[in-house]
Amino acid sequence: MTNTEIRLFGLGCNLSRHLHANMQKAAHELGMTVRIEEVSDIQEMMDLGITAIPALQIGERVVASGQVLEVEEIKSLLKI
Repeated sequence: MTNTEIRLFGLGCNLSRHLHANMQKAAHELGMTVRIEEVSDIQEMMDLGITAIPALQIGERVVASGQVLEVEEIKSLLKI
C-alpha cells in the first residue's frame, strides 16, 4: 500500500507530535510513502465524531482517538 491518505487531528500538542513521529516511523519501516495531513479544525473533528485528540484517520476510517498509537500498532493498521 503506497500513497495512503493519512490525517492526523490535533492542535500541535506534544501528543500530536509524538503520534506524527510514530506514523512516519511506521510507514518508513513498511517501505510506504504516506502524506500526513494535519488537521486542527474543531468542526471537522466534531463532524467525524472525534471527541479527543490526537486522532488518526487512515483512508476513510478514524482508527484512533485520544491516544498515541505505538509504531507497531500503526504498522498493523497500515497493513490492512
